[in-house]
Amino acid sequence: MKPLTLIMLACAAAMSFAAAEEKKPEKTVGEKTKDALKKAGEVTKDAGQAVVDGTKKAGKALVDAVTPDSDAKKVEVKLDSGGIDMPAKLEAGKTAFVVKNAGKEKHNFRVQGEGVDEKFLLDVKPDDSKVMHVNLKPGTYQITCPNHEAMKRTLTVE
Repeated sequence: MKPLTLIMLACAAAMSFAAAEEKKPEKTVGEKTKDALKKAGEVTKDAGQAVVDGTKKAGKALVDAVTPDSDAKKVEVKLDSGGIDMPAKLEAGKTAFVVKNAGKEKHNFRVQGEGVDEKFLLDVKPDDSKVMHVNLKPGTYQITCPNHEAMKRTLTVE
């Protein structure tokens, strides 16, 4: 009879320990609110970055249309169906490409090389002009119209 009593006592003790074992409590209202605010902050941060990126693009579009900086070397560029008309060699330094679209289609202007990869955000419409400022280092650059693959040339900067 004693072994049966001991088994019953062991079972009772095991049950009481199991019942006494703490279950993981649910989050409090304050903790839930804190988590929700953290998530809202992350979403707000992402939305803010999207606004900043959009503003930079809009600012670049506006800069595309301004006149050359006074401290930049002015280089006239003519775009038309015949190609890109501009000097083949330039000196290094701050350069303002004044790009005139003399064609009947939209064109763009891209400068690539020596760590530079610049193009207009918006195309240059027929009979329109835009200015692109680039700090040219000595080396070789590819000048292209991204809209027309055949329009390309090489620029040497000394």
